[in-house]
Amino acid sequence: MKIHSLYRLFPLIMIFLTLSSPALAKENLLCSTQILAKPIPNGYTWTLASRLGKILRMAEKEYGERDKRWTLLGVEFSTDDRPSIWYPGGYEAKNIIIQLTRSTSHSEREALFQLTHEVFHVLSPNAEIKSTMLEEGLATYFSIKALQSMGFTINKKYIANKKYQKAYRLVSQLYENHPETSELIKSLRKQGLKISELTADDIQAIFSNIDSGLASQLAHKFGS
Repeated sequence: MKIHSLYRLFPLIMIFLTLSSPALAKENLLCSTQILAKPIPNGYTWTLASRLGKILRMAEKEYGERDKRWTLLGVEFSTDDRPSIWYPGGYEAKNIIIQLTRSTSHSEREALFQLTHEVFHVLSPNAEIKSTMLEEGLATYFSIKALQSMGFTINKKYIANKKYQKAYRLVSQLYENHPETSELIKSLRKQGLKISELTADDIQAIFSNIDSGLASQLAHKFGS
């Protein structure tokens, strides 16, 4: 066969190798049940796309409607070592994509743990504001609660990162002293306030009789 003919066939050969090799397919995430919907009676199996809708409704019920000036484009896997939200087209474009780590493509629980956390941040996008312990703690608290409601066995021991462990612990204290925390956060957001903009004084004014030390720690910038 002539060399120029091989060049024409090269794209087809690569597609065949990708689809026929389990290793390459896994690397390219083609086999992940997180994105591959399979027909079942009355619909399809759960994927990250369909889970996203349910989780977003749960978050809005708990903490108020998301800022609809932003367009949520969906969920994707990333080669980064941590999940995040990114803004394709720049912050002014008002587009959001939730990125999960590649390792979660074959771990439903971990994928949903990351997804629920990032969904909380989608409620009030704040790329221009560094998040606080309060916001990260609420996001982690919501993750645990949401996965438990979906039937997953999970508790605070599942949180691996020490910074998130501390944020979760602080918010758990807040809920213990103020069971109405979700409603108070919802009310604040209706006023257009962003959680990470709250100072220690703001938190003390919102949560009656809160310990000043706890208020200060909750207002502290995450990771500082």
